[in-house]
Amino acid sequence: MPSPLVSCPDRGAALLRGRLESIPALLEVWAASPEAARAAQPQKRPQRVVATGLGSSEAHARYLVWLLNRFTDIPAEFLPTGALLSADSGCRRQDRTLVVFSQGLSAHARMALGCRAGFARTVLFTAASREGLIRGGKQDRARCLEALMQEGAEVIRFPLEDEYTLLIRVVGPALGFLAARLWVGALSEGSLSGDPQTVGAEAAQAFRTGWSAGRVAWPRMEPEVFGQGFVLLASPDLIECLQNLAFKFVEGLFRPAPTLQELLQFAHGPFQQLTAAPRPVVVLHRAGEIEGDQLRRIRKLCLSASLRCHDTGSGLVSRTDFLVFEAEGLFVEPLLQGVEREGVDQVDWPGRGLDGPLYEYSGPVGSPALG
Repeated sequence: MPSPLVSCPDRGAALLRGRLESIPALLEVWAASPEAARAAQPQKRPQRVVATGLGSSEAHARYLVWLLNRFTDIPAEFLPTGALLSADSGCRRQDRTLVVFSQGLSAHARMALGCRAGFARTVLFTAASREGLIRGGKQDRARCLEALMQEGAEVIRFPLEDEYTLLIRVVGPALGFLAARLWVGALSEGSLSGDPQTVGAEAAQAFRTGWSAGRVAWPRMEPEVFGQGFVLLASPDLIECLQNLAFKFVEGLFRPAPTLQELLQFAHGPFQQLTAAPRPVVVLHRAGEIEGDQLRRIRKLCLSASLRCHDTGSGLVSRTDFLVFEAEGLFVEPLLQGVEREGVDQVDWPGRGLDGPLYEYSGPVGSPALG
């Protein structure tokens, strides 16, 4: 849980802008670090992978699963953290590696890690360090991390360890994607670039490209239009790892999460529902003839129902495995402008301090996490 702080006059907008502006350089700098080198050298090739995470960490886990299934011969699946606690969970097998993502090593992440005895190996992606946890008075988290390291679990650290103060986190999500990409790149047997500095530079460029496109694509996402949410249509290469974009609106602007749909899915129910309850449609598509034709059809469909349709013009241009970084950059402008223009309080946010009973929930009595 973030430590109590007195709200500052700009409600955290300046700090948020600074963190967002730091992301491209951090991607490049961290890629040259010893931690990034460790991420690019997995201790052991897994037979199968079960990955989990909550919040922005869910996007990391889903991205890692998508990369493994697309670029390696290692079968992988995403599993919700709560599903690990089921006594009859079929996921726990001694041929499977448990991969947990958690920037701060939350109680819910420790719940997942408490199930590790049922797996062949454990890999933790986190920003937390033993020293930082002890310094912050988080002894339970420090003990968990110490136990993992003593057992020989693979622990991969990425910035930013102390990304509190604001409700929304932006640095950790971006760097977590890079850590996942480096780890899978080393397992891809050459189908993905494995050099950390090359990968970091490409990720940074994709983020910058997205931010530049976002300044043109949606300089304003008006509260009166987008305040009730919107439908976000995306390419199949993106839809599995866009959960963090939804959190930009939920945690950043306190708006309803956009409804995520794959491009082809739009005609199978979502469009019909929108004709009854109109909301804007935002399309993330790649630069290419197939998706270009899809976009023309979607625009025409939206026009026929008087729906507002927004898109990125020429489309996303990054290589497939870097599309998520470009998409992250693409939504920086609506997030920043919304926080600054609407005076969103990111320091003393609504409900602050009331989430403790659930946030610190460690699982039911007798669950694997507590056993």
